[in-house]
Amino acid sequence: LSSMSTMTTLSFLLSVFTSSSSFPSSSSLSHSPISVSQLYAGKMLLTSDSACDSENIVLIQKLGTWRCLVNLEVTRDYNCRYNVAERPSCYCCGELHTYIELGTLCTKFCKREDMKNQQPRVGQQPIIELPFNWGEGPDRVELEEV
Repeated sequence: LSSMSTMTTLSFLLSVFTSSSSFPSSSSLSHSPISVSQLYAGKMLLTSDSACDSENIVLIQKLGTWRCLVNLEVTRDYNCRYNVAERPSCYCCGELHTYIELGTLCTKFCKREDMKNQQPRVGQQPIIELPFNWGEGPDRVELEEV
């Protein structure tokens, strides 16, 4: 297959399996009104960047373009957050931040299959850039029960 044909096929498959909504889980996470470029500020590269690893290229549907995320950990978080097919195999291994205007936002997602290797299993350092929230912290911070 040609490179263009492969990219077209990947684009189609990703458009079928991706969604712009946030990860719905038993933690009742809301749809995030925060833009992808804000959540992953400084963590997206152009696909032509020499630091780009092809394993970390994802379709950013809201931007309508392909981007390369800086590492596999960020790519896993992105796929758990936005890829409908990946959602059931993920859990919030960061913190659950609740904001009045934004709802509940997970600061980092991990794969359930990697849970026994995660230390700690929850409460890990955030992957995403947290919202400014007018200089105030979240209204509530919790950990997902696993």
